[in-house]
Amino acid sequence: IAIVLIVGLGALGAYFYTKAGQKTPVVVVTRDVAAGHRIERSDLSTVNVAGGVTAIGGSNLDSVVGEVATVELLPGTLLQRAMVTSASPLPAGSSLVGVELKPGQLPAGGIRDGARVQVLQLPNKNNTSSTAPQNATVLATSATVYESAADPSQTGGSLITLLVPSDDAPAIAAVASSGLVALVVVGS
Repeated sequence: IAIVLIVGLGALGAYFYTKAGQKTPVVVVTRDVAAGHRIERSDLSTVNVAGGVTAIGGSNLDSVVGEVATVELLPGTLLQRAMVTSASPLPAGSSLVGVELKPGQLPAGGIRDGARVQVLQLPNKNNTSSTAPQNATVLATSATVYESAADPSQTGGSLITLLVPSDDAPAIAAVASSGLVALVVVGS
């Protein structure tokens, strides 16, 4: 009995030793991806992990490219199916509007993708009439910054794509074309 017990425990130990060294490739996020954005190949990589983890297998990496992030994806995150969807990133009743902002038309630190903002129409500086309103007009009380980038055509400027209700989109686009738009970050 002692010999059978020793051989059995030795075999069990050898089995666990070989399993402990096995690693499985899974998909990992390498760059920030904001919720609602399409995932590109350059946003992902694979990493080998040991143990029972819930993540998309490394062999399925290409199936995730082009999907839309349902949550903000941070570098180093093991990607799971619940974090991505094939649905359109643009919700029904919403539109994407681009605005070009000069310094002073957005907070000094810039705006992160996913930030909630108010969209304001600024008064026209050239209007010298004393009856013209000098207050900003709210064009959208709650818009979301879909994407932001530095404006290469002007120092300190920004190019912002906003996710807005479709009803507000024409007015925002018209004001944006005149350069009289500003963004104010609001709490969520």
